[in-house]
Amino acid sequence: MKRVALAASVAAAALLLAALAYGAAAPQTKTHQFRCTDKNTSLYFLVYERGGKLDGGHFYIENMQVGVLTAEWAGTAVINAKLAGNTANNISLHLHKGVNKVLVVNSSTPQRVEVCAASYKYQ
Repeated sequence: MKRVALAASVAAAALLLAALAYGAAAPQTKTHQFRCTDKNTSLYFLVYERGGKLDGGHFYIENMQVGVLTAEWAGTAVINAKLAGNTANNISLHLHKGVNKVLVVNSSTPQRVEVCAASYKYQ
């Protein structure tokens, strides 16, 4: 009986140490959140940052997920996001943190169209 209790204690201690080590090694996850309204339609862009690097995201219309985003930095305070699976490789979204705007960009031409003024939150 004492051996079972000792083995259970050692196993619990090992699991606790493993959990603490994983918590220390896991990269911190933060999000860049852009929310705006375009022609009475609510748009929401969520971009994940893990360990200081952008790691994809999601696109929502009226709080329903409609797309998965790939994301990369496109300069200071600008996130370049593309819809995964979109066959138009030259079309992307520029999410501007500094001026709080969402733009649609055509990389084939120097054309940018503002979609909406957005609120921005980083947490």
